[in-house]
Amino acid sequence: MKRIIITGCIISALVISGCSTNMKSVYSSTDKISSNSNSFNLNDESQTIDNQSYVGKLEFEGMDTIWSYNAENNEGVELSYLLSIAKGKAKLVLINSNGDVETIIENEDNDQPTDMNSVKLSLTEGENRIKLVAQDNAQIELKFNVSKGDIMKVGFDK
Repeated sequence: MKRIIITGCIISALVISGCSTNMKSVYSSTDKISSNSNSFNLNDESQTIDNQSYVGKLEFEGMDTIWSYNAENNEGVELSYLLSIAKGKAKLVLINSNGDVETIIENEDNDQPTDMNSVKLSLTEGENRIKLVAQDNAQIELKFNVSKGDIMKVGFDK
């Protein structure tokens, strides 16, 4: 009986540490980030979407698509954002229709700006996406406004 309990504990520890290691490998992997898949741990969240605006407070690691837009031509889109990190590390990335990844903003431990920043993103014809990518169970406050496209909540409630 002791052997079964010890084996169960060892397997559980390996699974838990494997998931955490897997999430850390996502953060710096352009191939994983540019894929159509999402992989994350969402421990705590409060999120709202109103028209073309998103506001969220999250404890999150991994990656999830939070915006998409199918551009008919090469064009630009206005994005205003605030990415504040109390703990961990996070970034917003643009993935164009060719699969190229461009970092919009990246912040880490105790980087807590209070003002929104704006940028004009260059989109390519086809599907363009923005993903939130984070590691170390990042404690995130994220706000953004975008002039067009579809905004999605982080997590399974899409």
